[in-house]
Amino acid sequence: MKVCLVPLVFCALLAASLAAQDEVPPGVRIRAAADPQKATVGDPIRIDFELDLPREYQVRFPSVGNQLRDFAVLEVYPGPKVPDARPEPSGTKAQPEVKYRARIVAALYKVGEFEFPPLPLVLRDAGGKEHALSTPAVKIQIQSVLTDKDQDLKDLKNQAEIHEAVRWILWLALALLLALLAALAWWRWQRGRRAPELRLPAPPQMDPLSLAEAELRDLLALRLIENGFVKQFYVSLSEIAKKILEAGYGIQTVEKTSREILESLRNGGRVASTENLRHIEDLLLACDLVKFAKYVPPGPENEAAVKNTVQILEVCKKQRETPPSVPVAIKSASQTARPEGL
Repeated sequence: MKVCLVPLVFCALLAASLAAQDEVPPGVRIRAAADPQKATVGDPIRIDFELDLPREYQVRFPSVGNQLRDFAVLEVYPGPKVPDARPEPSGTKAQPEVKYRARIVAALYKVGEFEFPPLPLVLRDAGGKEHALSTPAVKIQIQSVLTDKDQDLKDLKNQAEIHEAVRWILWLALALLLALLAALAWWRWQRGRRAPELRLPAPPQMDPLSLAEAELRDLLALRLIENGFVKQFYVSLSEIAKKILEAGYGIQTVEKTSREILESLRNGGRVASTENLRHIEDLLLACDLVKFAKYVPPGPENEAAVKNTVQILEVCKKQRETPPSVPVAIKSASQTARPEGL
């Protein structure tokens, strides 16, 4: 209600001020102009007011609302200067008259000829007397934004219809997208709630001599000799014997020949007696004869090889618990009967 009453109150005050307007004092000139005078609907129009006054005069510009009759007020510059006014040249003598400029930017949303109404002004002279005056009216012509060719407006086009097949494809694509998002959410949820993997402690390492003893039992349980696999038996027996010697006497047996293993035993000082060394030498020689000389030993020699292996294993078990003795150097005659390449 307040917005609607402002134009009515301003018009009433304007009519009252025009009725009580005084005569224009000497030396006072009031001008008003529109730029542009011809405009289209909605274009901003500048209404410039310019007053020539004696230097002692003061001007009180009226307060204007958002609507002034048919004009929509966009901006108001009450003066005494406007933004784009040209400054007076410097060095000129002081004139007895001064210029007072004000501006109102308005717009019209109707077509036709209109008149910007006079605005009431109050001038106060040097003696303090006030003079009620008004600005001259300004005529403005508003044209339509439509040209002569565009006077007939075209009807709106019919709404485009989406074919049923296209609609089903859109619904199917939407359903697949939702399913993909649901699967992704479920996967992330399952991944977040998955229990951490439990790392089991590593199993304790088995004693090398115990492991070799177990391998020897498994080899005898296969009964390879009874089934005719003599060479396979002695190859496995040789590997088991090397593991026993490496664990019992602390020597390196991997990729070592029998001669190199015996030299390590003689120089290491870990053999307890001459008998133990002879058992080791006999076992290694028997294995080499079968592996490299294609020798097929009779039954008693097979039993002797197994017996020697068991005796060496028992000695090595005790050897780890006793300090090393003085090295024994024994040269066996069997070294001369070793196959070539050993």
